[in-house]
Parts: sequence; structure tokens; C-alpha cells
Amino acid sequence: MRKNKAWFFALITALTVTLTPNISQAADLDNLIPQPAGSKRIIFSDTIMAGGQDISYMNGVIGAPPNTQVVSCTGIRDGACAKATSLMLNFIVPPCTDASKETDMCIKDLSFANSAGTLEKAKLLYEIGSPKFAADPIAKTPAGGSISVWQGNADNNSAGANTYGVRIGIRYNVDYNPRTKDPGVAYVFGFDAEIIPVTIKSGSQYQAMDGIPRGGNNECAWTEVGKCAVRQEFGKANPMSITFQIDNRISGWLSGRMTDTAVIFKKLTATTNLLTVSGSPIDVPLGYADLDAAELAQNPEANATFSQMGNTIYRPQGDRLNWQWGPFFNERFKAQSTMTPADFKAFEKKYLNLGYAKIFQKYLKSYPLRNSQWRLLGLDRSGFREGNWPECITNTSTFNGIVTTNAMLNDVSPARFEDDLLIYDVAGAHEGYDGKVFKGSYDLVMSSEVARCLYNFSSAPIKATISVTSSTGEVQNIATELVNEKNGWLTLSAKNFTFSAPTIRIKLSQDAPISKVATSPATTETKQPPTTTETKQPIAAKVLKPAAKKMITCIKGKLIKKVSGTNPKCPTGFRGK
Repeated sequence: MRKNKAWFFALITALTVTLTPNISQAADLDNLIPQPAGSKRIIFSDTIMAGGQDISYMNGVIGAPPNTQVVSCTGIRDGACAKATSLMLNFIVPPCTDASKETDMCIKDLSFANSAGTLEKAKLLYEIGSPKFAADPIAKTPAGGSISVWQGNADNNSAGANTYGVRIGIRYNVDYNPRTKDPGVAYVFGFDAEIIPVTIKSGSQYQAMDGIPRGGNNECAWTEVGKCAVRQEFGKANPMSITFQIDNRISGWLSGRMTDTAVIFKKLTATTNLLTVSGSPIDVPLGYADLDAAELAQNPEANATFSQMGNTIYRPQGDRLNWQWGPFFNERFKAQSTMTPADFKAFEKKYLNLGYAKIFQKYLKSYPLRNSQWRLLGLDRSGFREGNWPECITNTSTFNGIVTTNAMLNDVSPARFEDDLLIYDVAGAHEGYDGKVFKGSYDLVMSSEVARCLYNFSSAPIKATISVTSSTGEVQNIATELVNEKNGWLTLSAKNFTFSAPTIRIKLSQDAPISKVATSPATTETKQPPTTTETKQPIAAKVLKPAAKKMITCIKGKLIKKVSGTNPKCPTGFRGK
């Protein structure tokens, strides 16, 4: 009898996993798991196309506050935008054509790994019909295109289809000269890119996307006349890569949803770079936390959150308030103007690192909903968590690297640098969508220049150790699958750590510096695996001369802290002795 019960429960478990819906099949998250009566709920979601536009469009702002008006435009100097004071441009990067120049922003290639592990190029089928815009030489904005549809390896599509959409979105802002009314040079305000496995469903109710982008339709990743591209999950976690010509104003750091990440970077022209990003898709949990009256009474920070924002809260994954200040962000500015300097320092110490992730981490649960992704996101310096970021990390004059993870919540800043350690925070539920213990993945691909700058290293090889510490202070056993430096990039990978809120710490080191430092070639092309069909020669990383370290003493009450570095600064709350 006991064996029969065991078999029965194993069958039920298998059916549960098999029948787990994916994001395109799910009902509204509000109804997927009923909220218990009398409880309060917070939802953390990071879904494909979340916050990203699916067509190219322009909006202009006319007038001065509070009497402003938002208008739709067909060109930077056309129609209503001729009288605009500022402009927001959301452009989809089109596929490259035979007529494309190196100065154009376009998608050159999409590739999928075959059964032998070699990347093979997908076939471009077409670019969907939606609004398109010409490049503007004065504002220095590119041409705006549409989502492109490609034919690739069916193993990567959970439905066994060979159809994929590629959407790369760039948001620009343009300010107009108040005297001449001419548009200024655009600046990049956002960037994201994703590969979307789909099947195509026909129906007369489906129309081409036009005007302001749609929202809230999970079934169709995009629509065309008579067609709905139904989003599917990824099938086998085979590597895939995308190569695109991109504005060199998209620089600094990227974050991503993939694993086993690798990059190829090359400067094309004075205004464009060629970037290839490869990696395998990953499942990203969607999370929620329900708190009853007793739990709220024991957690004043959670209670303050709901008091300000209502009984059901949706939090975007990519927001620094998840890691710093949380519900006390606005309170900080009030406190700064009313408190004495000493009181304000005490306030900052208490709430600086108290974000929503920390407040709710022990209550987090995963929705029974698979959510696989292959996605990139630009990191804006304004979105970094507060702290003393070294210039080596914040430098946006070049491409510095990519941080990728499958965590439900991750700090969307690059790894912060404290006490000679690179530190990265993640959080999530202990179990995944399928009820199994969720295993975390973290990859860092960082320019060797950044690492050498941070540590004043010579050109000798760099080594690294990675540790993952749980929220209770225990060091976890992890699988460190890759720690190496090759062709100008440092690649680090940590796998199989568990949640709720582990902290990843990376220590870089090197053996004694070599006596002679090699000069670097003029070109900046670099490469990381996996193998592609195109062969490129390895190129050495640019070497920065070691800088002298200084040490200062910082005090806070009876606490004394030594800080070293090329330009050491005391941590928040400490002062120099």
C-alpha cells in the first residue's frame, strides 16, 4: 500500500510540473493564486517585454508645467513636435540589410547552437509592419524599425516551432533649444533587448500594432494583420547569440537574464560599436508575499510599505528601491530638511540598505508559472544604488561588462566594490515555480581593464575566488564553473546557490607582477566562447599602469575602520580621522 501511495504522489507531482502554465497561458497574477482574506500582498515580477516598447513611436511635450500637453509625432521636426520643448523617442532596432552602413544601428545576426554545440545562423524571415522612422542627423538618432522575425533551431522553442522574434529597444530623450526651438543632440535614456520564442496563430481580430504600444496582453508577444505571435517558453537551454550594431552612447554596464554569458566587442566607427552577446536562456521566478495581521504587527517596515501603497502592491524587479530606502525614500528628503546632521546620519544608517527585497525576503513565494527569458537591459547610472562607486566601475566612456542572473530579485547596479571585494545582492523564494528547491545562477563578464583599475593590477593573469553567503551568515557550497581571464575579459560564474537572500562576494588576485608590461594593440576587439563559425584572433587587453594605494582611518563613535585604495573614501556614517 505504501508503494502505491508513493507511486500515486510521484505521478501527481509529474503531472503538476507538466501542466504548469507558462506566462503566455496564465491568467492575471491577481487571480492565479487567490489572496487570503484579510492579508496584504506584494508582487515582484520580471516578465518578457516588461516595461519595454514593442513598436517605434515618438511623443513630444508642449508647454510649461503645469500646463503641459503630450502629443504624438511622426518626426523630430514634424507636425506637433515642431512646437515641442522635449521629445521622447522609443525606437526598435531594425535588422541590417545589404544597404546598411557601419554607422547604422541594426541587427546583423541571430544564431542558435546545434546538437554539436556550434552556433548556426538563423534565417531572417521579415520585419513586421509597424511605424518606422528615419534617422535624424541633427539629433543624432537612428532609424526606428520593427520587431524582426527569424527562423532558427526548433529545440529552443517549447512548442517545437522554429519561429523567434527579436526586439531591441532604445529610448532617447531630446531637449529643444528654448530660443531657436531646434532639437538638441539626443541622449540615451534606456536600452533592452530580448529573443522571444513564438508560434503564430491566425485570426481576423488581430491587427497591426500602431500608435501608442499595447499593454496587458500576455498571449500575443506582438500582433500583425491577421496574426498573433503567441509567446512560448524556451525549450532546451541551448546557447544562442545575437550580434548588433549599436549606438556607442549605450555603454558602461548591461544586466541580463541568461547564463553562461559571453561577449565579443568591437568598435566600428566613431558613433557605433559591434556587440555580440551569447548565452543560454534561464527561468526567472515571479514572486509574491502575503502577510497577515500578525506578521504585519511584527514587521513595521512591511506595514509602512502597505500603509503608503495600498493592500496589493506591484514592484518592478529592476528598481533600486528594492535594495535601498524602500518605503522610506521620500521620507529621507523630509528628514534631511528637518533633522540635525547627527540625527540625519542616524536615519541614513537605519534605512540606507533597507529596501523592499530585504523587508519581504523571508515571506517570498514563487508563482507556479514558468517564465523563461533571454534578455539584456541597459544599466543607467541614475538607477545604481547609492554608495561610493569607484570611477573604474562607473566609467561610461566604454563598454565595461554584463551581469546576468536568474534571481527573482537582483540589484540592477553592477557589483559594488567594498573592502577589496566585488559584492552582488540577490533575493528570491526558496522554491521555484515547480515546487523544487530553486538553484541560483550568477555570471559576471567584466573588462580586464576594469579589474586591473580596481585593484591596481599589472598585466599578470588575474585569479578569482567566489563565495556565496546566505542571509543567516552561512557560506554555501556552490559550483564555480568558470573563473578565467581571456582576450581582455574576465569571466566568473557561480551556480547552484539557494535563496532567500544570498550575497555573492568575489575576490580578485594575481601572482607577483611580471617585470615587463606588454603594450596593447590599437584595436579593441575581444572574444569569449562559445565557439562561433567566425574566427577572430585573440587580442590583448589594454593595460593600466599600477597606481599607488593610500590608506585612511575612518571613525564613527567608537568604531575605527581602515580604508585603502587609490582614492579612498570613508563609508557612509564614518568620517576621516
